[in-house]
Amino acid sequence: MNEQVSFAGRQPLHTAKARVLVSGSAQAPLRATRNMISFWGGYDPASGVIIDRHHPLSGENLTGKIFALPKGKGSSTGSAVLLDALQSGHAPAAIILNKVDEIIALGVVVFEEFFGQKIPVVQLDDADFEAVFSASGASISEDGTVALYE
Repeated sequence: MNEQVSFAGRQPLHTAKARVLVSGSAQAPLRATRNMISFWGGYDPASGVIIDRHHPLSGENLTGKIFALPKGKGSSTGSAVLLDALQSGHAPAAIILNKVDEIIALGVVVFEEFFGQKIPVVQLDDADFEAVFSASGASISEDGTVALYE
């Protein structure tokens, strides 16, 4: 279930220009973690819930949220899990990375090729990525501008 959120008229806490891995736009609540996650075995594509019991966000539903993480970890099948989540409607609204992760980007690119839809995947440098932990919402523009909101 996607949460409707609007930041119209609000000043962002922080704005940054991200490296665009997959273009797109999104505006949603933000969930951020300093811990990597494997989509394969750590994320349920049928519900959008983090199922890795050892992850600090275990039990969190990321459906329709902008998800910020350092990068993925583990298996290349993470692309397929993300593809399944996109197809089922239980994927994040966007993904913000601190390090480039081709496996995560690939799942989104394949979804775009097959279904003509996509979510933005962007990469922020260390200082800008650190700012995500002070925000509860974010917007991402096609050009990679990331605005973080209280």
